[in-house]
Amino acid sequence: MDEPRRELHLFFAAENSSAAVLYRAKNSLYRLIAWDTDGDKFSPGQWVKTRVFETACALSPDGKYFIYSAMHRGTPDVFTALSIAPYFTALEFRTGLLDLEAGGYFLDPETLTFRHTMSDAGVIELSCGLKQDTMRKNWFHCMNHKYAGVSYESQAALRDEVEEKRGKISSLLECYECSGARLFRKTAAGRELLLDCSSMQFEAIKAPYAGVVRSGSPND
Repeated sequence: MDEPRRELHLFFAAENSSAAVLYRAKNSLYRLIAWDTDGDKFSPGQWVKTRVFETACALSPDGKYFIYSAMHRGTPDVFTALSIAPYFTALEFRTGLLDLEAGGYFLDPETLTFRHTMSDAGVIELSCGLKQDTMRKNWFHCMNHKYAGVSYESQAALRDEVEEKRGKISSLLECYECSGARLFRKTAAGRELLLDCSSMQFEAIKAPYAGVVRSGSPND
């Protein structure tokens, strides 16, 4: 039997040494791990048994909150959720989305935008105390509408800006290398192993905070 494809996805806080590791153990099993890059201290967090879209995730600039998009188990429905890293239990979520509508990123530590939001209602308060900017159009729609006809370089610059806001900070990503379930730091002498997730086994972990309670919630 083939081994599952294991992957690590890294997200960095823009304002401090916090980071998050999204570990894909197999197609429908993921774990979040908190990482303090100052001293390389790792705190394994919650698992989720569903398909997570790694390219639609984001870490807040202060490293506290995590946005992720995933499939509702046993259905084709997609949802986007806001949680406290390194947990998946949702503080807020949006459901009934198409793949291209999923995801989001942080404009600042207190304000986020969900990629599917296309209304002009302004900034609204979420129940967790953050704000949601509903004026900001997502980059996919920008490139296909507002930025139609502009140069590829301008579209690439917009995409790069969003990636940085997601926590995919290029200057930091260049310092590390992921190989399967292993995380390495690049050094002049070679690769230094920082984390090996390959022996981790699923365990039910409860988030130390209350999530939203709604019909169809990813916490059900």
